[in-house]
Amino acid sequence: MGFKFWLKIAFMIGSFGLVIYGMKQLRSSEFARDSQKEDSALALLLGGDTRPLNWCLADTKKVEIYSGKGEVQKTLESAQDISSVCEILIGPISAEAVQKSQFLPRLIATDAKGAKKTLEQAPNSPFFRVDDMPMSSTVLEKVLQRLAQP
Repeated sequence: MGFKFWLKIAFMIGSFGLVIYGMKQLRSSEFARDSQKEDSALALLLGGDTRPLNWCLADTKKVEIYSGKGEVQKTLESAQDISSVCEILIGPISAEAVQKSQFLPRLIATDAKGAKKTLEQAPNSPFFRVDDMPMSSTVLEKVLQRLAQP
């Protein structure tokens, strides 16, 4: 029994230990809590209720953020800022939340040809609507709050 044999045995025992450790971590309450967060990439991989959506036009050049009063609050023209508000994680919304909500224009995306697409939001809530499709997105709500700060 040479060195290679004992090295293989040590490797197998180490691997078995890592498998047991991984199983314990996957069953922990912290992992369960983290995997259920709406803005967690892990929830997306494990089949959570959130799904990615790009609501903007294909060649979006600018996105205007509107306030609740209908005036332009900010205009985004950099690709990174446009991506942060166009590529979002959306979740479910109940039918009664849709009926109770009054949606107002919140974001308007404009492409190079001048075509526009509007995303509406129910004031003071994470409920949005685009092309008459209602959705919730706490991630987009956080991004809009961050961009609203000077």
